[in-house]
Amino acid sequence: MAKRFKSKRKLKFGYRILFSIMIVFLSFFSIFHFLYNKFLVKIDNDALISHLVNYNLNTKKTPNLFYDIVNLNSTNFLLKYALGIDSVHENSDESVSGIEADYIEDPYTNDTTNPIVYIYNTHQTEGYQKSNNASYNITPSVLMASYILRELLNDLGIPSMVETNDIAELLRVHSWKYSYSYAASKILLEDAIKKNPTLTFFIDLHRDSMSYDTTTTTIDNKKYAKVLFVIGKDHPNYEKNLKMAETLNQYIQEIDPKLTRGISQKGGSGVNGIYNQNISPNAVLIELGGQYNTITEINNTLNVLAQALHQYIKGE
Repeated sequence: MAKRFKSKRKLKFGYRILFSIMIVFLSFFSIFHFLYNKFLVKIDNDALISHLVNYNLNTKKTPNLFYDIVNLNSTNFLLKYALGIDSVHENSDESVSGIEADYIEDPYTNDTTNPIVYIYNTHQTEGYQKSNNASYNITPSVLMASYILRELLNDLGIPSMVETNDIAELLRVHSWKYSYSYAASKILLEDAIKKNPTLTFFIDLHRDSMSYDTTTTTIDNKKYAKVLFVIGKDHPNYEKNLKMAETLNQYIQEIDPKLTRGISQKGGSGVNGIYNQNISPNAVLIELGGQYNTITEINNTLNVLAQALHQYIKGE
């Protein structure tokens, strides 16, 4: 009888232990779920963006608790709820295409005071023909073109800056696919606005992958890379971006109609459809030449593009 009573006591004790473990387990997940939904979803946008930019691009730092907590989020969850990026089109037509270039360091060290133009490259590794630079082992890229455009605009009295953070590195740090490039460039774009409140005009410089004949023209025995303006239609205020593209396109046509390939409006399935242009009515994507153009042809066109931007910004 005593043994049976003892056995029952042990059994009850075992059930109590098991019940206690379940209570602790459920309590932990309930608290975690509450914090995840109430705190992480509503985490301060500026703090998160600043942390991503200032910490994650410096891979020599040791991960801290904040980093570990933030990365509990899935990529889509982080982009949608923390960064305000509604969707990422993984099946979009944005992919690595044509000549690729390595990241090119900014050759200039002087910071521009109170910049009003922000030049960036969502696809920084899009490259041009290497032939003229083979001896230097440099593949010219859209990033190099951005540095040139900035200097041209600064010379015209338009204070401008270029995004120099390595977007490919940002993608690598987060294990994001190439299709997340616009999400990555938006993080840097918003951080630039926060740090430079004078920014008003935003230019995402790309290059096309079309044939040389399609992306090149000759004027007075001088070759130029043609420009193509791309506007995303999948946001409510795209018509304001379209107006900017139409005005710039008109300015370039007045110099020579052969310099521009016009305006491409993109929307619907299979394309990005926004291109971060919902950030400002003065945001535009420009395809500058193609992969078969040389940096000399690109430079010739950049001088024209700088003039057109000067006219638009000054309202002339």
